[in-house]
Amino acid sequence: MEIRVLRYFLTVVREESITKASEVLHITQPTLSRQLAQMEEDIGVKLFDRGTRKIKLTNEGILLRRRAEEILQLVDKTEKELVEQEEQVVWRNCCCTTSS
Repeated sequence: MEIRVLRYFLTVVREESITKASEVLHITQPTLSRQLAQMEEDIGVKLFDRGTRKIKLTNEGILLRRRAEEILQLVDKTEKELVEQEEQVVWRNCCCTTSS
């Protein structure tokens, strides 16, 4: 399961529509549909009940939504911490070195 696809999944959940989500994500609707179908196939469960107007999450989809939110919050927090740590290292190297 890729982080990118988890972001796609949560966008579809938020928009309640694959078409609307594809517009928000700036990807084609068929591409997004394929990504979601592949994720369902990979994990072996149906995540959505697809209706004519709105999609609805299955019980498995509800669980994945909760976990995806947790995973992405952790990924975002980790990326932020890594950037901050790198900035501190650069600052120390820049400001704490003496010139000869």
